[in-house]
Amino acid sequence: MRLSVTPWTGSDLQTTATSAAKYRLEVSGKPNASYRLRAVGVARGWIAAFCTQRVCSPEQIEAHLPSSGDAILQFELIRESDSAPRLSGATITDSDGASVSVPAAYRQ
Repeated sequence: MRLSVTPWTGSDLQTTATSAAKYRLEVSGKPNASYRLRAVGVARGWIAAFCTQRVCSPEQIEAHLPSSGDAILQFELIRESDSAPRLSGATITDSDGASVSVPAAYRQ
């Protein structure tokens, strides 16, 4: 499995939060393979979410790659509390051991 993260560009998915830091998460692997992603290293008071066209899943997601072997998710970091640190990043890991670092996001 290969994972990559870049800043989100273009229109947001309908399922996403308006105040979140947004990233484009690309997942590539064997066509039709299942995958499980988890976000770790998120600061206290922040939530990580994996978003598709249908749903945003907090902290982790289980899904299948399409027949192309490539999937695009919108990954979000959401600051939930005024007392939370203003900065948080994350590391996204998959069940096969692949990982990618998400750049820290700043939110007032």
